[in-house]
Parts: sequence; C-alpha cells; structure tokens
Amino acid sequence: SHCAASGTMGDLLRLLDEAPAVMNGKDADAKSAHAQKVFAALERFSDKQIADAVDSLEPDPGDILLKYVYRGLEVPSENTASLFKWHAKLSEKFGVGAVVRVLTDRKTV
Repeated sequence: SHCAASGTMGDLLRLLDEAPAVMNGKDADAKSAHAQKVFAALERFSDKQIADAVDSLEPDPGDILLKYVYRGLEVPSENTASLFKWHAKLSEKFGVGAVVRVLTDRKTV
C-alpha cells in the first residue's frame, strides 16, 4: 500500500536526518544502535520499493544511506542481498562520485 510505503520512507528520512549528529559523536554504541534502526527501516521496504525510495532521495541523505549500506555489508546477514540492491540503486542514481565520497570520508556511521 502506498501509505505504508510513505510511512516507511518518512522513518528512513528521519533516521538519515539524525545520522550526522551520531556520526559526529565518538560513541560506538550510539552509532551501532542508530545503524540497527536504519537497517530495520530498510528491511521494511520490499525489493520493488527500493528504486522509488532511492529516486526520492537528495544527495546528502543518499550519501549517508550509502554509508549505512557499506556498514551493513561488512557483516554478512540475511539482509545482504537487499543491501546489494540498495547499493546498486544508490550507485546508479548518485554515480561513482558518491561511492568515492563515502569510502574516503573519515566520519563513519
């Protein structure tokens, strides 16, 4: 349902909006807790909704989401396949520049 999808998107955007404050902190537990919330939000998207979700992102939240995708891919899990789909759509939309920015940024999530 469209309204479920928009609620899910709202949750994700709010988490991405809160992320810079967490990234600027040095608290590993806080980063970990926030990452878990982002992964939980991503899990609520069906594969079909990923493209639309990424299409609606601005570049800054897009970069932040890409950071979480990389963090999620560091540890194989049942979400790995889905994270690769997010990665593919994010790279497609924001280009290799976003990937380079994320991989060279010292501020981690």
